[in-house]
Amino acid sequence: MKRKTKIAFGSIFAICALVGLSSCTKSFCTSIDSARLLYSLDPGITKYTFSEGDVVTIDDPLTGKFYTITNCKKEVAQFDTTLNKFVYDSPDPLFPDLKVQGQCEIFNTVIANASGQGIFTPNELSIKYLSTVDELVLGDIIDRIVPTTDLIVTIELNDEFDFNAFTDQISYYSYLKYVSTNDDMLWVRWLNRYNEYLTNVLTPDEILSSDFIQFYRESLNQTAAAYRTCQTTEEKKYGTYGYSNEGIYVEAKSWKYAWNQGFFEGLLVYPIGWVIDSIAIGFNNMGATAGIAALLSIFFVTLIIRLLMMLATIKQTTGNAKMTELQPQVTKIQNKYPNANTNQYEKQRMAQEINDLYKKNKINPLSTLLVLIIQFPVFICVWGALSGSSILTNGSVLGLNLSDSIKDAMFRSGAWTAAGNYAGVTAFFLFLLMAVAQTVSMLLPQWMQKRKAKQVAKLGKNPTQNSQDKKMKWITYIMLALIIFMGFSLVSAMGVYWFVGAIISIAQTLITQSIMAKKAKKKN
Repeated sequence: MKRKTKIAFGSIFAICALVGLSSCTKSFCTSIDSARLLYSLDPGITKYTFSEGDVVTIDDPLTGKFYTITNCKKEVAQFDTTLNKFVYDSPDPLFPDLKVQGQCEIFNTVIANASGQGIFTPNELSIKYLSTVDELVLGDIIDRIVPTTDLIVTIELNDEFDFNAFTDQISYYSYLKYVSTNDDMLWVRWLNRYNEYLTNVLTPDEILSSDFIQFYRESLNQTAAAYRTCQTTEEKKYGTYGYSNEGIYVEAKSWKYAWNQGFFEGLLVYPIGWVIDSIAIGFNNMGATAGIAALLSIFFVTLIIRLLMMLATIKQTTGNAKMTELQPQVTKIQNKYPNANTNQYEKQRMAQEINDLYKKNKINPLSTLLVLIIQFPVFICVWGALSGSSILTNGSVLGLNLSDSIKDAMFRSGAWTAAGNYAGVTAFFLFLLMAVAQTVSMLLPQWMQKRKAKQVAKLGKNPTQNSQDKKMKWITYIMLALIIFMGFSLVSAMGVYWFVGAIISIAQTLITQSIMAKKAKKKN
């Protein structure tokens, strides 16, 4: 293949990498997954706590049911007109101030942003609207916790039904605020049932404005749209989200579901994610922490993928090694035609002799392109699996959560202090190791070719060779910069994958070249 052609294909590959990563693979999140995330971001203005002797009652006019929860206390946030925020009067252990936002923090942020755009925002008259929504949601959840056709439902929080189990069930069924069990589109349930009912019952001053409702939905949807970690084989809590920094339940995904998402999702993304899940769960069962189990799963997945790639491209890899081994002979041919850069006849003769040399040794220069064609979709699918894996959101390694990007981990507040478990330091060294390993991995073949070329006494300077070498170096540097930039921006798990993969590539290059050198000595 001509050098210019290689340069063109290298540039196309770099552009495709950027475009591909902008769209990548589809998210595995269902409407129920996203609805649970939305609930963790905004659980409402009503807080329920365990309190022996207290009773909470809910009268749901939509179903005609009356709910009683004993040993439970309800506290509704009040609107502070001075702060223009919903706050709780009781102290919160996470905040020293008595007037705390608590679980209303994100909702208050939306209010502040909407107010800055001139949108009519909730006020003290909106409390009845918002607290009624909270009660209706809790009523729906209780119907799932205690399935019954009775119009009077009683829950007693005690040893048999403790408060932690109660709140966990609320977390599990929290999706009912936004979607039905039929997994309809987000907000359909919220809009059709609650908003319609409340609009007909409450006065205009008590309900939320349509502009704010639209702004509120768009604000929360932006967060939900960025949420990708929904690929798992086990339905349980993953990650830390919202004010409480607790995990949310994620639905288990099947291979059939993955195929419905798309071709590559079913062909590669789901199998890779399944292997990550299986290995991490296996190490968890053996006593490893969640973070170490996740790290080991990435290591073994990288090893498996690299081994499979080596088997799929072994012919091409061997051909590339032969090309490196033949570099002294190629250099001799190039030195025979020092004017090939300006003399068309010499250029053609040089190209013909190099092609004859490759044919004699059964080398196809196009094999490099084939390797790139195979590697690119695999890379995209690995990215999709690692960025979408739920199990990688649990636990951390030296303070670093592998589902966080290196960039976010390094620049998050407190990431470089003991309070942040030194996540920033860990992310920095991971990035450094990944960058160095990738640099050596990509430049090592060129260094070996250059060393072999020096073994040949040059007849004179060859402008064509120097020009082509410079172009190839620039392409290599651009590709390297692209990988390092993406490694800085993507999830930390990709940084681990690239680091381990680069070490394997370095070992593969050294071993292959060593084998080829021994074979060459035997021939001589």
